[in-house]
Order: sequence, then structure tokens, then C-alpha cells
Amino acid sequence: MDTNPAFQRSLSELSIMNISGSYTLNALPERVWPLIFDPNSLITLVPGCQQLEQITPGEYRGHMRVGIAGVSGLYETLVKIIEADAPNHCTFEGQLTGPTGTITGQASFSLQDVEQDTLIEYQAQALITGALGTISPRILESIAKTFLNQGMAELNKKLTNGD
Repeated sequence: MDTNPAFQRSLSELSIMNISGSYTLNALPERVWPLIFDPNSLITLVPGCQQLEQITPGEYRGHMRVGIAGVSGLYETLVKIIEADAPNHCTFEGQLTGPTGTITGQASFSLQDVEQDTLIEYQAQALITGALGTISPRILESIAKTFLNQGMAELNKKLTNGD
């Protein structure tokens, strides 16, 4: 094991986050799918998202304001779709980079028609470095799930109101 202090510090500023879950949306997958990939829709669904643009088909760039004590700031994000089977399944990878660290990961979700609703199931894995990596993975997982649930609730509101 390397005893170099810089190496040891870099190890202490590293964590791995795994999240998974599901949410039921009040619309069929064919109606849900396009909203998930529309930048104008996504900017309202992602908490703290201030800018989002599609830079190529299947690739998005944006800015998010993170307001977590000790790691607050403006973060740049880049997301690239790796695999998509509309309206059933999508896998993507992305990176969030800011003043206190980087989150790099991969996520996937599936949409299933369940009695005129859509069950969305998701899972994600991420490597977190910098000051962000010093935060307990359980706390980061809890924050991520809160953001996801807020986004899903907003998406469901759009679908229910016919936006």
C-alpha cells in the first residue's frame, strides 16, 4: 500500500455511490419517454438545474446549482446516452464537475406499462472524488434519492396536468 500522504488523501476523498428505486407515473410509457429526453422538460425536473442543452443527438450539457453545506457551488454536467430502446429502456453515463469534486457514473432506467400507468425503475453507480468524496455515501445516496423523487413528482405533475 502506498504511504504517500497525497495518495492517502486522495483515497480519503473518494467514495462510491449506488442507488436504485422505482416510481409510478400517471401516464403510459409512450407519453413519458419524450419528456425524459426533452431539455426544456428536464430543466424543470432536475432540482438545481439552471441550464441544459442537447449538444448532439443523445448528448446533453448543463449547469446545476448544488446547495449542500461544504460542497455548494455551480457544477457542470455532461450526459451521454449509451443505449436506448424507446420507450422501454435507457442506459447513460455522465459526469458532474464543480469546485469541490467530481461525480462520474452510469445509470439506467426502464419503463413498464402497468394498468395505464408507467412504472419507472432505475439504478445508478457513481464514483465521487474531491471534497464531495468525503461525504458519507449514505448521505449522498439519500440526497440523490430525494432529488430523484422531487424530479419524478414534477414529471408526474406535468403528465397529470397535460403539459
